[in-house]
Amino acid sequence: MMILIKKTTTLFLFFIAVITHGQDRFIQVGSDSISIFVEDVGQGRAFVFIPGWTMTSKFFKNQQSYFKDNYRVIAYDPRGQGKSSKTSNGNTYATHADDLDGIIKAMGLKDVVLVGWSSGCATMYEYVKRYGTENLSHLVFIDEPPKWIGNVEEEWVYGTFEDYRGSLKSLIGGYDAYLDGIVDWMLVEDFEDDEKEWMLNQMKMTPKDVAISLYIDGLTSDYNDVFHKLNEVPMLFMVRESWYPQVKEWLKINAAGAKIEAIQSHAAFWEYSDSFNAMLESFVLDKP
Repeated sequence: MMILIKKTTTLFLFFIAVITHGQDRFIQVGSDSISIFVEDVGQGRAFVFIPGWTMTSKFFKNQQSYFKDNYRVIAYDPRGQGKSSKTSNGNTYATHADDLDGIIKAMGLKDVVLVGWSSGCATMYEYVKRYGTENLSHLVFIDEPPKWIGNVEEEWVYGTFEDYRGSLKSLIGGYDAYLDGIVDWMLVEDFEDDEKEWMLNQMKMTPKDVAISLYIDGLTSDYNDVFHKLNEVPMLFMVRESWYPQVKEWLKINAAGAKIEAIQSHAAFWEYSDSFNAMLESFVLDKP
């Protein structure tokens, strides 16, 4: 961001922010005026990518390089993550949704293609719950149910509370080791040690207390009641192949108009970016 400073005889300084696409910058949002780190490349219809729990905008580099020639591609670090402000309060997905609204308004975005990965979907659910879909053209959910814990036989969830009891204790007891396990879980292809180290360093930019707050907020949230609003715009759910049959049947009942596609892994946009990007673009362009 380039700042032009104009001096006046009254010694006041007026700052005019000249925003140009293709530059990383910070945007002030929220009632507490925190700084959100934003990457903004390309021109045209805006895609806004929201990373998951402890992740950063950098994970969407393959989408930026693919879409930037024909679209405006925006990715950001949510509050508490990456380069964005770290706060003791507001580490919930409701506040993340308020921050997203601030980003959309500050950047003057209209008809946004909103793409959430993992817990980034919780931000999307909260955004629609609080602000509706008026400013959205498409919603894309990457491998995340609207409810984390519940009856695995009857609901689309990650697991039961008993499944998560040990997981939460592991997170509290050993943050670095827990993050290491997350990377192993979300990738299915072989990866180099330096690639994993890079991912872990990105994730560790989120302080442990922030990560735990967001984790607990996710565990206690249930967004099934938001689907009547979600149905107002085209939706795509990209889910792991192992989940696909169950989620397809669940969506027939809860979001009959939604489209569903199977992806190879939780981070398919990283590991299988070519097929992922083609699938996403086809959905936005409404091609079979």
